[in-house]
Amino acid sequence: MPRPQVEFLHAQQLPWRPAPFPGAGWAEVEAKLLSRDVGNGACTVLLRLPAGFRRGAHALAATQEWMVLDGALQRGALRYGLDDYAWLPAGHPAASLESQRGAVLLAFFDREPAWIEAGAAAAAAVGLAVGDGAEHVSGTTAHAVAAAPIERLVTHEMPWTSHDIDPDVQFLRLSHKVLRFVSATGEKTILLSSGAQAHPKDWREARLAHDCAEEMYLLGGDIIGERGTMYEGAYFWRPPGRWHGPFGSRRGSLSLIRFVDGHHRNLWSDDVQPFVLEPAHAPELPAELRSLAGAAWEPPRF
Repeated sequence: MPRPQVEFLHAQQLPWRPAPFPGAGWAEVEAKLLSRDVGNGACTVLLRLPAGFRRGAHALAATQEWMVLDGALQRGALRYGLDDYAWLPAGHPAASLESQRGAVLLAFFDREPAWIEAGAAAAAAVGLAVGDGAEHVSGTTAHAVAAAPIERLVTHEMPWTSHDIDPDVQFLRLSHKVLRFVSATGEKTILLSSGAQAHPKDWREARLAHDCAEEMYLLGGDIIGERGTMYEGAYFWRPPGRWHGPFGSRRGSLSLIRFVDGHHRNLWSDDVQPFVLEPAHAPELPAELRSLAGAAWEPPRF
């Protein structure tokens, strides 16, 4: 069963709960589960590590991709601060983890992330890793094949670019940083920024769809769309082929976006829809999250 559409919720609407993953290493870690594939356990989740968190050498039984949203994390000799990013294949042997003052991570796993202690990590690396790996190219774009680890990217040191952005959406004044791209499969993770007071010309635009699944976590600002207004903490998972838009922004936005299960391509509808600054709140959520679809969540204004 594919992952159901989640469009959209705010992470602030969800309570912190014990991380729902197997292994003693997850003890004391809290989680907010944003979306999940019940078939293979792939999920997107916020993870909160307590102050004083310490774990020895280990591996995970899932590909892990994450960004630090708050606090800091030490993984072996590497320190991860705000907005630092990593991508590690399943079974990748990890050094010890610790966080003196605690941390919040936005994390993506391609299956249930069972915790594997150091004694079994070497076997897991052989049994779970996929492919032979390839060179990781640092800079504006991080190219990698499936098994090539990205140990750390300091995203604040990467330049913004508008290269390869569809000119038909540039009324949003978009720029991006490509954190990871797999040319063979189309997998891509980017940071995307948009300008303030951005809207379609004449307040009307066609709708969009993609050949791949798309998910987004809004790191800051706002995005206004046909289902309502998204603020910092907003999240969606959109399966392939779903029409969406038009979009705009009042204050500008910064988001992390992933394209998976295919190559990203903009497909435009024949019909044109109006864009309004204050759309009705109309999220589409799976049954287990439908209780969140009522009142819109908004940050305090005054």
